[in-house]
Formats: sequence, structure tokens, C-alpha cells
Amino acid sequence: MLRQTFAGRVDMYRMNPLSKEPVMTAAPDRDPLDVLLDESSPRTSTVTADVAVELAELQQLAAAEARVNRHRWARPAVAGVASLVLLGGMATAAAAATGAWSPWAETPDASIAYSLPSGVQCEERMGDVQGTDPAAVAVVENFYQTTDIDALLSDGALEETIAQLRTEDRSFINADGSRTPAGYGTEFYNADREYSTAVGRIISNALDAELAAQNVDVNAANLSIAGEAHCPGATW
Repeated sequence: MLRQTFAGRVDMYRMNPLSKEPVMTAAPDRDPLDVLLDESSPRTSTVTADVAVELAELQQLAAAEARVNRHRWARPAVAGVASLVLLGGMATAAAAATGAWSPWAETPDASIAYSLPSGVQCEERMGDVQGTDPAAVAVVENFYQTTDIDALLSDGALEETIAQLRTEDRSFINADGSRTPAGYGTEFYNADREYSTAVGRIISNALDAELAAQNVDVNAANLSIAGEAHCPGATW
């Protein structure tokens, strides 16, 4: 999935073609940026003391609502389960806080622009495809370079995907391992994030279909994509 920006909110991630979106892994009374950072941890991982320190440092360096994460493709056992991994370091977070595009994003394979329900304008760029199989990398690059992404994001597709998202269980994983409901209808569910997630899922599903049609084994190819979204003024 993929979206856009200018100055203001900056999202940077590396994604895996078959991942969708993360489970939220922060307590509901946490600072919103803490929540965004913690959302990037894998569904089954434990937040260790070292990880907590790194997240705190990332928050301080990216105080201008910057978030850094990377997605690596891994086929989920259950549809809709994400496999997101927070990577990168302090320098990346500091760069994000400036509102400037990352070097790779200056010449992306694809970019899209869209409006969130709040009226905030987003721009997202995708590229920097990596993998151990050059042919598989070429399939992903060709998908982004030739697909009419705007056509994928029809009103009908967005409405259908949002309806599906609202049926899915979402929760915060608290420090004691308990879960606080955070899905549709709770105070933690955000229309802008819902829309952004729907856009990402539609594009991700289309890419999944192309990879399957080309008989690409994404796990064997170790594929990943970088994405960067700028949504100045967005509050998630």
C-alpha cells in the first residue's frame, strides 16, 4: 500500500508485498506518537527494554509527527494479518522530522495523492524495491511503474474495503499482555487512518495478485519495498 506528503506528517516504512496493516500495540493512554511507533512492532513480538528505549528516542527525534517503519512481505496465515518490523535508526528518524523526502523517494517507482476524510492532502511515494531475485524485483517495479493506481482506488473499492476493515478486530496490547478493544466504534478508531489503511490494502491486494499471476515466491525472493507518505496536518 502506498500514499503521499509535503512538510508536516511524514511516514516512512518498508513493506512486504503481502502484509496489510499492523495491530496496535500501545496502551490507550499513551501519547499518539508513541502509539504510532508501537503500531510498527510485529503482532507477536515483545517490546523489550532496548526496544522501548529506541522508540522513546525516535519519538524525541521525530517530534514533528514523524514515523519510521519498514514492512517486509511475508504471507500471513490469516488474511489481513500484518507483518511489520520497525527498522532504521536515529538518523532516519531525524531526517523524517525535517519533512524532506528520503533520497530514494526523489525518484520513486510510483506516487499517489489523495484526500483524507478530514480534508488533509496526502502524497505517498513507493520504490527502493529490494530482494534476492532480480526477476521478482522487476515484477514489483513494473507493477508500480505501469499500474493505474488511481483506477484501483475507485469509490466502490474503497467503500467495500472500509466496510471490511470495520468488521475486523483491533486492539491495543497492554504492558501486562491484556488487550483493549480499538476497532471500529471505539474512541481509538480514526477515520483518516481507516481511509489510509483501505488505500494501502487495495494496492497491496492488487500487487499480491500480480505476484501470484507471475508465480513469484515472495518469501524465497526476500522482497521488500520502501514507502514514504507526507500528510501535513494529519492527526492520527
